[in-house]
Amino acid sequence: MPNEPVTIEIITEYLENAVKQKLPLSPSIWLDAAQKMNVLLGDEADRLYGLQQKVAQAKLKYLLDDPKRNVSAAKLWVETTDEYREVKKLEAKIHRVEEAIRIAKVQAKLKDAEMRGY
Repeated sequence: MPNEPVTIEIITEYLENAVKQKLPLSPSIWLDAAQKMNVLLGDEADRLYGLQQKVAQAKLKYLLDDPKRNVSAAKLWVETTDEYREVKKLEAKIHRVEEAIRIAKVQAKLKDAEMRGY
C-alpha cells in the first residue's frame, strides 16, 4: 500500500521477515531502516513520557486520597494499572528499536565490507 504511513512496526516486520526467510539485504536497506526507525523513535519517546506522567499522577492521587498510605503502597498499586503495563511495554519497544538501529548499522558495515571483498 503506497499511501500507508511508515511505522516502526512496519519496518521491524519487514526486517524480521527478511531475516526469517534468509533474504540478503543490502547495506543501503539496513541503513535506510535504521534512519527511519531513528526518526520515528521520537514519537514513541513522546508517548512514553505522556504515559509516565499519567502513572506519576495516579501515584500522587493514590497518596493524596488517604494520608495513611505510604510511597511503597502507592508504587505497588500503580504497578497493577494498565497505564503502568503500557509504560513497561513501550520502554521495551524503545529498547528493542534502539538495539535494532545499532545492529542495522553494524550489519550495513559488515555487508559493505563483504561486498568490497574484505
